[in-house]
Amino acid sequence: MSLVLFIIAWSVLLVYYPPEKVVEFLGVQNTYLIVFLLAASGGVSAFTSTSFYTALVTISLGGVNPVYLAIFASVGLTLGDIVFYVVGKKGRSCVTPTYGKYINRFLQLVEKVSDRTIILLIFFYSLTPLPSDILAIVLAILGFPLKKMVPPLLAGNFALTLILAELAIYGYQFF
Repeated sequence: MSLVLFIIAWSVLLVYYPPEKVVEFLGVQNTYLIVFLLAASGGVSAFTSTSFYTALVTISLGGVNPVYLAIFASVGLTLGDIVFYVVGKKGRSCVTPTYGKYINRFLQLVEKVSDRTIILLIFFYSLTPLPSDILAIVLAILGFPLKKMVPPLLAGNFALTLILAELAIYGYQFF
């Protein structure tokens, strides 16, 4: 329900205030901070990621630097995923023995796959607008090192947000 209200409110706001006015009101420096906070909090689930990507596109149309926008957004998205990684790491001890055998079986399958393949999977998954929280939790439960997870996740999030910002800018020029 709140997602629908956010989309309606955001749409009404954009009718009366174009993206340039929104960025002008917020200020360019504050805009990067807001994108970071939206990414850290809004990019963590399928329900809140819609509002994050909507805001990202709107702000990118406001004339801010898309590279800086992608840097702040990707760091925020990755930080949110690290929180879920920690939750998965702590939650690993809460797995009941009933599910433990399934996790151990899955772990044996994953151990046969090289770290390089998992890193590529992380990168390509983070190129999608799907939230990476489930991926981070699974990798934490499986014991995949955080220091190996963060670089491809950060690079994929950066590429995704930069592509979305650039596509929004070029697509907006057609109208």
